[in-house]
Amino acid sequence: MRMSVPAYISLGFAIFIVMFAYAVNPDSRILLIVLPMLVPLAAIPLILNALNRRHVNNIIDIETHRFRLCKIKDLEKYDTGASVRVRGNVKSTSFKWLNRPHFLLDDGTGLISIIMFTAPFEDIKTGDRVEAVGTLRPFGFSKDKKIWGIKMKKLSGK
Repeated sequence: MRMSVPAYISLGFAIFIVMFAYAVNPDSRILLIVLPMLVPLAAIPLILNALNRRHVNNIIDIETHRFRLCKIKDLEKYDTGASVRVRGNVKSTSFKWLNRPHFLLDDGTGLISIIMFTAPFEDIKTGDRVEAVGTLRPFGFSKDKKIWGIKMKKLSGK
């Protein structure tokens, strides 16, 4: 499990403020009050990440039969909300630092963007062959469908 970069920044800023307050007024009562408050600042993002992953794994384990294996070129035939599974090579990645990574996947028949609900268990990089499971959804102002991924696993890598 890992926290996102904004969560690390928030925790670091809070620790800096506590250290500064203690340096200005070295009273140990400040530490007794404030240090327990820092624990949830670190624990909450980790707990939420674990809960998201557990929820996703429960969905996949229970409803695997609903996700049909498709070629990317054939996804245009499916309606918004269709449960799909695609396999292909990762062409690019972004937003990994937010624990909500976006991947561009190529299966030889076309390209599709996959926006993950939670970070995959494995470290997926450009060039890896993966299988992604999710639902087709429009994203932003474009009418292009993207896969809102709930699980991605590495089939082979560099």
